[in-house]
Amino acid sequence: MGGTWETDAFTRHYSFEQCSDDDIEKVLAVNLLAPIRLARSLLPTLRRSSNPKIIVMGALSGLDNFPGREVANSASKFGLRGAVHALREELRCDRIAVTIINPGNVGTPEVLSDLQEAGEPAENAIPLNIVQLRIFAANIV
Repeated sequence: MGGTWETDAFTRHYSFEQCSDDDIEKVLAVNLLAPIRLARSLLPTLRRSSNPKIIVMGALSGLDNFPGREVANSASKFGLRGAVHALREELRCDRIAVTIINPGNVGTPEVLSDLQEAGEPAENAIPLNIVQLRIFAANIV
């Protein structure tokens, strides 16, 4: 759903200075490069579809003024948002719809664990099944 993030991201233990190069590269590869490459590889199939759509999962950390401290994660989500805007223009002539969903904390096991460690209630996360239903509904419209 949300990709990956740096070690100790979203916890009080996070420190950009302590992030390894491997950690930073992994976050950028999974959150930014993989969706771009996947979209490119699916273009021939999408062009044959009667109602083609690319729906990308972003995050609040990719939005302006989000108070996150996670540098690689924020960079990857900002980059993903920019890629979606560019893809939308690039694929307009092919009538391929491109959008990005930027939800809040989605209740994946990792997010629920991070919330617990931060002393925040699990209710602060969006139930995973609600996000899945909204994506499904968006895909059939």
